[in-house]
Amino acid sequence: MQFIENESTELKRELNKDFIKEVVAFLNTRDGIIYIGVNDDGSIYGVSNTDSIMRKIRDIIHDQIAPSTNGLYEIGTLLIENKIIVFVKVLRGNKLYYIKKEGRSAKGCYYRDGTVSSQMSDEEIEKRFLQTLDLHKSIVNIEVLKNDYTFDILKIKLRSRGIEINENNFLQNFNLITTSGKFNILADLLADKNFRVIQVCTFNGADKVSYSKRNEFGNQSLIQAYEDVKHYCEALNDNYIDDREFPRKFKKMFNNEAFEEALLNAFVHNDWISGNSPCVYIFSNRLEIMSYGNLITGLSKEDFYNGVSIPVNPELMDIFLRCGLVDKSGHGVPKVIKYYGKEAYSFLGFGILVTIPFDKTGFKENDGETTEMRVKNDGETAKMMVKNDGETAKMMVKDELIDIIKKIILSNPHITQVELAKMTNRSTSTIERAIKKSGNIKHIGSQRKGYWIIKD
Repeated sequence: MQFIENESTELKRELNKDFIKEVVAFLNTRDGIIYIGVNDDGSIYGVSNTDSIMRKIRDIIHDQIAPSTNGLYEIGTLLIENKIIVFVKVLRGNKLYYIKKEGRSAKGCYYRDGTVSSQMSDEEIEKRFLQTLDLHKSIVNIEVLKNDYTFDILKIKLRSRGIEINENNFLQNFNLITTSGKFNILADLLADKNFRVIQVCTFNGADKVSYSKRNEFGNQSLIQAYEDVKHYCEALNDNYIDDREFPRKFKKMFNNEAFEEALLNAFVHNDWISGNSPCVYIFSNRLEIMSYGNLITGLSKEDFYNGVSIPVNPELMDIFLRCGLVDKSGHGVPKVIKYYGKEAYSFLGFGILVTIPFDKTGFKENDGETTEMRVKNDGETAKMMVKNDGETAKMMVKDELIDIIKKIILSNPHITQVELAKMTNRSTSTIERAIKKSGNIKHIGSQRKGYWIIKD
């Protein structure tokens, strides 16, 4: 293999400070490839600490370049002359890319000029930036670099809804490839494996000062990621029980239906082209759902509040619809407003924030004695503030856990007990006892390759 530096090939003996400029230049100009461990004359020098170099490259591209470069690069290795070299394939993006610390300035914006990465002038930066604003952007017409996606999860969901799949035309029928036959962003979102991560961040108080933990859901089909995030958050939704009368009264800390609608909208209408994923923030007094992108052009806030539905990503909406996860009635936003008012929505310029407050008032007796029962889902033992019939309450908690486990299994029959424990914040022994108590949850096959069924 002969290496020659040209307008689409950059040779580097080692990873250095100029590497980031070369990546930005290719992103702004043309598809290209950077070889590390190759001398300027094309001879092989090699890379000794391959894993470390690849991590550094990934960190540089992911953390030091804006906007997001997800789906626009690939890192790999080649063995030539018994020496390892690292390559970085870069696709031209559809935005103006720059080095974060330098901003959208001449020092931050580069383009490929022959074999050189040159700074853009202020005029060129402004011109290119305005051009990106006029692009007809869609998750189905923007190519990604990967070409080895599989879609087993999506196919299982579709078949479970009675939708027949023609393997010969599957990619075209579900808009997973561009007109040129390359995988697109929609394919990346729905593939069995990807690099998309949905974060659920928990804080100790009512602000972000004291950080508690962060759970990450993703690297899998967006459909599965949505269901995992939904079940995780719903498992944290505390129950308040009043057992002074029969039947008992139950009250959740937040309304599950409103939460599901807000979360669905965040996934379906997110600006996935920007590379940013929706995220959930959990505070002591509220839950926030952040999605990126603004109202679609022509849609007013009043239209939005009234449930006028114009999908930002119609092809993604269609697939969620076929999988039975969403409908086109437009009742999602009105449902959130019904429970939490218009003030639940904040339009931030770069995205939409939905705030769902927690109601922890529970039930109180007139004489001041409390029979409030709070079912905590964040530990092995349910902590209950109750002065009567604690055993009955504990039994109820187990029944609720069984219902949660069944919902998770229905969405992912191949989930393991360890993963169930993680999603519900319980121990594996508690999960095992709950499954045994259910009487109709059965595991078929080996622990590694088996699956769950729920008998009628």
